[in-house]
Amino acid sequence: MNKTDRGTTKATVIAIGDELLAGFVVNNNAAYISAELARVGIKTARQLVVGDDAGEITAAVETARSVGALVVCTGGLGPTPDDVTLDAVAKYFGRELVLHRPTLEEIERHFARRKVPMPEVNVGQAMVPASAKVLANPIGTAPGVILEDGGFVCFLLPGVPDEMEVILARGILPFLVERGLTGEGVFTRTLRITGISESGLYELVSDIPIPGDIALGYYPHAGEILLRFSGRSTDEVTFNELTEHIVAEFRGKLEHLLYGEGDDPIGRVLGELLRGNGKTLAAAESCTGGLLGKVLTDVPGSSDYFLGSAVTYSNEAKVEVLGVKPETLETYGAVSEETAAEMAEGARRVFGADYAVAITGVAGPGGGTPAKPVGTVCFGLCRSAGTLTFTDSYLGDRRRIRRRATVRAMGLVRLDLLGVLVGDSKEG
Repeated sequence: MNKTDRGTTKATVIAIGDELLAGFVVNNNAAYISAELARVGIKTARQLVVGDDAGEITAAVETARSVGALVVCTGGLGPTPDDVTLDAVAKYFGRELVLHRPTLEEIERHFARRKVPMPEVNVGQAMVPASAKVLANPIGTAPGVILEDGGFVCFLLPGVPDEMEVILARGILPFLVERGLTGEGVFTRTLRITGISESGLYELVSDIPIPGDIALGYYPHAGEILLRFSGRSTDEVTFNELTEHIVAEFRGKLEHLLYGEGDDPIGRVLGELLRGNGKTLAAAESCTGGLLGKVLTDVPGSSDYFLGSAVTYSNEAKVEVLGVKPETLETYGAVSEETAAEMAEGARRVFGADYAVAITGVAGPGGGTPAKPVGTVCFGLCRSAGTLTFTDSYLGDRRRIRRRATVRAMGLVRLDLLGVLVGDSKEG
């Protein structure tokens, strides 16, 4: 069985599908599988992407066999003629495809629950290589498959992400543990930071010593930076205990710049802060087009603190819905701190919220001027103590500018709740 120098089992991940090669679908499955394998101590030595072509699939499996003990294939298990993975892999291993009756019965039950007739083509999803181990798919029709040959193990997973993830978790990872193919896993801890540049963050924390067996990575992402600590350990609890003193030093240095840890997005963190303080929030959005409202309402239970968002894209809507003064728009323009202030004040009044935040800007690609180029975004924050305004300038495309503005707006509310926000007052 192929191992690394440290005795770690090596694997290849093969993502299958013409849509991946054409760029129509982003290959997130390979990243997810590799991360899950790393968590149980299996090193992904190579990731391959091939189309729905039998020859390409078998060549990729052969390459994987030369690299390590395992290959995980995802995609091409559907019922249509372009789904050729099962047939290609079966031929590679010299196996016939045979009907797996339990899978067929489950597919039939799947359609019966939906009260629609099962198309005959779905019978093909119950055909599996002879002597293969079949893994049930509780949320779809394509099962997972395990094939073994001379110490080489091949896993076949559906390409639908939800189905792939559940079969990986319930079938493949337990199989790997049972066979003794796992080892020390690679675990991570993530600190989530906003309100500072990547270089500024590095200067702030660069004097904190990092042990040689811990890797630290900086990952900027649309208005925030993820600081990720990674290393090997027997389990996640032990890794967290080993790294707690390092993380504590970073917390002390970062203070309010650190808004969360782990997988918590800023929308959820802000929501917990609002709920904990018994405060409500409303929004007035122009260039973000409702993105802020979406991010906030992605969090279950957000109706406890988020009252609503007014998407006032046109000047007329700003006047009629929020009460922005026409003379303010005429004198200062829609993208101005003066307009942002009146938008926030109008949203707070309309919704009756404790806080209201407003966003107005030039998201591009057109519409910029020398004085207000693309990426200029103005914010207003209205609360009982008065209204504060801010102007930021962002680089990037329309999607990135809107995302950064949304994160920034949430960050402003968060900082004010913490009592550390300073901005230009637009009271009265």
